[in-house]
Amino acid sequence: MASTSEQSKRVLKLIRRSDLVYPDYELLECFLNDSKDPEQTARYILRRCSVAEDAHDLDPGALLADWKTLIAFFMTDGPAHQLSDKVAIAAIFKRDGGKCRITELANSFWDPLIVAPLLPFGTFHLDKGLNEMLGIYIGSGLLDWFSSKAASLNTYQSHWLVRRSAAAALSQGCFKIDFWAHLPELEYQVISSHIGSRTLPPIARDADIIREDRFPDPSASNVDNPDKSALQLVSMFSAPIRWTLLSREIARKELQIQPIRNWQTASLWRFLVDRGAAVMSTALRLLPAFVRIRAYRGLAFLGRHMYGPSSFGVQRLPFGMYFKQKRVDRQGSLENEYAALQLVSRHTRVPVPMALDVVSDSKYSYLLTSRVPGTGLGSCLDALSHSEEEALVRDLQEALSQLRAIPKRIAPEYAISNVLGKACFDGRIEMHAHFGARKNRLVGPFVDEAEFHNRLREIRFPNILQREGHQIVFTHGDLHSANILMHNGRLSGIIDWETAGWFPEYWEYTKACYISRINRYFRILNKVMEPFGTFEKELEIETKMWVF
Repeated sequence: MASTSEQSKRVLKLIRRSDLVYPDYELLECFLNDSKDPEQTARYILRRCSVAEDAHDLDPGALLADWKTLIAFFMTDGPAHQLSDKVAIAAIFKRDGGKCRITELANSFWDPLIVAPLLPFGTFHLDKGLNEMLGIYIGSGLLDWFSSKAASLNTYQSHWLVRRSAAAALSQGCFKIDFWAHLPELEYQVISSHIGSRTLPPIARDADIIREDRFPDPSASNVDNPDKSALQLVSMFSAPIRWTLLSREIARKELQIQPIRNWQTASLWRFLVDRGAAVMSTALRLLPAFVRIRAYRGLAFLGRHMYGPSSFGVQRLPFGMYFKQKRVDRQGSLENEYAALQLVSRHTRVPVPMALDVVSDSKYSYLLTSRVPGTGLGSCLDALSHSEEEALVRDLQEALSQLRAIPKRIAPEYAISNVLGKACFDGRIEMHAHFGARKNRLVGPFVDEAEFHNRLREIRFPNILQREGHQIVFTHGDLHSANILMHNGRLSGIIDWETAGWFPEYWEYTKACYISRINRYFRILNKVMEPFGTFEKELEIETKMWVF
């Protein structure tokens, strides 16, 4: 019999190895990971799915159907029921300080404060099987409260002051209320959901990720506070509700007829934008370096006011351009990216920004590129339909095929190098290798794969080494979901080429796994890599070195 700690890990692996479609496996993972006692839940799943002790597959169909039925009881599609008792409304308004308990926002004409119930789904009766499942998920203590005490809460315990849109967002799983053990008794945290970020309502999208607040002392206000158990129950179903709503959104998108557009077909608008940016950069490159730097900084200042901050060290500019700034101690990362963009544009049809200029002063390096339309995959990944996922897999497979075919004609004496044939800059190597750790941020170039692997080796595990004999191919080296752009359901661009170069064929896969922690992206990545080989063993070895 496996130990309890091993049971939940085993069941999680079985869920991830199952043939469940997205987001069903996310729903089932919620049932396991978010439950009161994951070990007890793991045993329940194994029993319900009739899995033998040494089985390697899971048959979760009936369990998943019951879980979806249970979630539906805790969902509501209508507006929140508003309290009509004027005396109670006034008392709750005073107790909660005239501000929304979820967002701390005051009253608004367009989005007024309302006194709403904590449990928007009302009361209901569950059969024996679903009642057992609910107890497994929320725990016996909360189940006893829900069965015997929830209906007897007084008006003040069962209602609170919130904005109308916040009440709706709470019922859609957009917020979670936590009462951590380390917090004082009256304090709580409001945690905004990240699930399906592109589909979140504005009130949730604009909220702080975590916000701390506190209820008033009931002995001073003479009014009961909102019931903690009610808020805990609502919060336990926040993630399952989000995944359920995403499932509905994906089903709706599948019914729509999407225009099929080949990612390799450049639009007229993209052509005009690139040409305009190229003309402007050509004119600017006629100027001395210090004048160009001042001009780029001025455009960056203007861009921040026009578009807001983009990301750390990167700013969108007017005229269809982007500006990137790095400290010179990054030792050529932007020069490498500039060369990579030129190389990829010359040898492939992979959609990348146009390299416009790279220039440095005593402190910083600056890169100017054209803007590629699209949204980062990470922000829209949750809501991709199945057909969009399949199209993305095909697009990325074609892109990697073209990238891997780029010949290495520079520094032939080195097998592994950056685009310029020089030393590589890579955070994975810098953070985990032992030779001169973090003093020299450059590594290589390397004569062969054996020398490269020796550089990767963790000193505490000298015998952990990758096998040799891999092909050396051109590699992006940072295929994070934020660096893959989507537009109209198709791949529209790949950005951030600082770590590009020639590496062993498994490096693209293991590096993408190193910097990503999203289940669905892992599955997509595995499908993308199928034509290029299986690198599970290489990932296993890499993971051992990451952990230590």
